[in-house]
Amino acid sequence: MIPSMRTAKTFVGSLVFSGVAMLSLRASAQDSALPSMLQTHLDNAKLLMGTNPNLQGMQTLCIDLKEWGKFRQDNTAHQQVLPPTKVFDQLYYIGMSSVGSWALVTSDGIIQIDTLHNSEEAERIIVGGYKKLGLDPTKIKYVILTHSHAEHYGGGKYFQDTFHSHVLMAGPDWDVIAKAPNPPPATRDMVVTDGQKLTLGNTTITMFVAPGHTPGTIDLLIPVTDHGQPHLMSFVGGTGIPRGMDSLIQYQTGFERFMKIGEDEHVDGTISNHPWFDNTYTDGKTDKMTKATSRKPGDPNPWVVGQGEYVLSMMANLECLESSMARLKEKGEQ
Repeated sequence: MIPSMRTAKTFVGSLVFSGVAMLSLRASAQDSALPSMLQTHLDNAKLLMGTNPNLQGMQTLCIDLKEWGKFRQDNTAHQQVLPPTKVFDQLYYIGMSSVGSWALVTSDGIIQIDTLHNSEEAERIIVGGYKKLGLDPTKIKYVILTHSHAEHYGGGKYFQDTFHSHVLMAGPDWDVIAKAPNPPPATRDMVVTDGQKLTLGNTTITMFVAPGHTPGTIDLLIPVTDHGQPHLMSFVGGTGIPRGMDSLIQYQTGFERFMKIGEDEHVDGTISNHPWFDNTYTDGKTDKMTKATSRKPGDPNPWVVGQGEYVLSMMANLECLESSMARLKEKGEQ
């Protein structure tokens, strides 16, 4: 059962207090105590996730970085192109089983979020998906690149050159991709600032710069409707926990802030650019995409999880972040 927002906040509040206590202990504890702190954070994450399939994707954030690399390698090796899917009245998932993009249709054009690995995939998978969905790619006015990893920014140049779309990215990540010869990056265009709003037609999204995953990762709040009923989606632009304590602390700071913003704005669902993370696609049997394609009138939208479950999901992420910090301390790394 999905807890109420008040129940979730009470439960989460106790964990936050516990987490603060553990942080204080960690600062003065001997190395021999660190493994127990690691296990405590892993146990907290497991408790928050429970058996809820909507939260299971986040367990990947709790694994060791070496295991994480193997997970990504295995996941990418078995990737497949997924059927482009209408998720909300104006929001569509287009991509693969390992990485995806989103098309947000407004009354005055389309906002494309992320662009897959390269121009070939942008044309074949994203534009091909538009055509299957009956969308017009010439209406893409803006392309938001969430961060400077190739599987997200690689097709940006294609949209810039082909449809003359404006491309948006945070300044630090524009700097990163300018030094990347392959895939050829988009030419620096619009620079996203923290808290910036982007309005197109009847839709306004809000963008937050949250360094850690990369120097200029962008998180998003995206308003949508489902059969006319309004919802607000949270989109964490970078879902892989970074290496190094400094980056982890940056990531944690931005994540905690974005969670609080989501609470205040009454977020009731999450989407991701990696479909296993938000359970958009996992096994082709119980994931959200499967539920969406078999959805009958009156069935709930699988991406709408409720405000309480949103808080639980974000707290599970924070516990995974803490577990990664504990691992680094245990190994004597910074």
